[in-house]
Amino acid sequence: MKKMGIILGVIACVALVFILKRNKLASVSEEKPDERIALLNTSRTAEGPAQDSIKPDVQAITSADDSVKTEPKELSDPVKSLLLQDDVEHNYPSLLAEINKLNYALSGADVAALIEMLAWPNDRFPEGMRPIEINAVKNDVLDKLLRQETLSEGIGIAMAAMAADPGQDDVWRDYCVQFMAPFYERKSQVNRSKVVGRDAGGAMASATEGSEATAAPIELDVIREAMFQALDERDSSIAGTALLGLENLSRTYDEFDREVISEKAAQIASDELASAESRMTALRLSAQILNREGISNVEVVQAARTLAQTGDTVLLRSAAIVTLGEVGSTDDLELLESYVLADNRQIAGAAKMALEKMSARN
Repeated sequence: MKKMGIILGVIACVALVFILKRNKLASVSEEKPDERIALLNTSRTAEGPAQDSIKPDVQAITSADDSVKTEPKELSDPVKSLLLQDDVEHNYPSLLAEINKLNYALSGADVAALIEMLAWPNDRFPEGMRPIEINAVKNDVLDKLLRQETLSEGIGIAMAAMAADPGQDDVWRDYCVQFMAPFYERKSQVNRSKVVGRDAGGAMASATEGSEATAAPIELDVIREAMFQALDERDSSIAGTALLGLENLSRTYDEFDREVISEKAAQIASDELASAESRMTALRLSAQILNREGISNVEVVQAARTLAQTGDTVLLRSAAIVTLGEVGSTDDLELLESYVLADNRQIAGAAKMALEKMSARN
């Protein structure tokens, strides 16, 4: 994961080049799809097709001219303010006010500058701003970028790089992972819209083989890889966040194998070194998958039994107790009944809910 963080960190440095050189990249996509696909190195993991690992060739990408810089005069006034280039002393409220001024048709220069700002370390922001405020500013900027009328290239690569960078604030890294699923959905919709066009008579016609629409989209590959990599970030909430996004995408996109994701959820739930947040998410998601698809998973049941008794936090124990009611057997009745009389009201409430769920299943 650390190596992946270094690789994606380098990618972030050239995200600006992707934005400002979109015409150059577009020509490769439209005229020479093989060259675009050649930027990717594909390796298959032991877990099957859903884990196909597609990583960008960093050397090939960084061969682009990285001397291009955004001149302040090219930027809109709100972006200049967000970059602290307006000679005004800013704080959290003033930066939020500037974000609200951003429109949904930003120039390429504005987008590139804002992407670069998202990777700033906390000490680049005005003195006195707390990490929670800095993360809120970045969150709102990224949300604005993803809602642009035209989705600019490079945003997905930048998100993947920041999510994998251990030098970034963990909360911000988690935010980047949260944005990956909606980004993937919108980017996929954009690509699908290019697959079908209209012929001279106005009728719908499929795009020709070898067109940009049929070439593997670099950003989608990077995002998919980043989300699977994030499942290994188990010492924080990041693994749980990635798990939720992957499960959601797997309902629509075949490239996200539901069985693999279910197995990953079980692994995280059983991982004693994983954070309480990620284990709790994995437990609840596993239960939902099992109930919805009727797939039994011994690992999940055993993890729920163990955590119901030994979970580090009341929230984790409560989640395990409820999960046990959803996926456990009648052998667990005695344990659940004993918790109904627990002194802790949350534990007792969870046990009562678990018994109701178990009764509904039997």
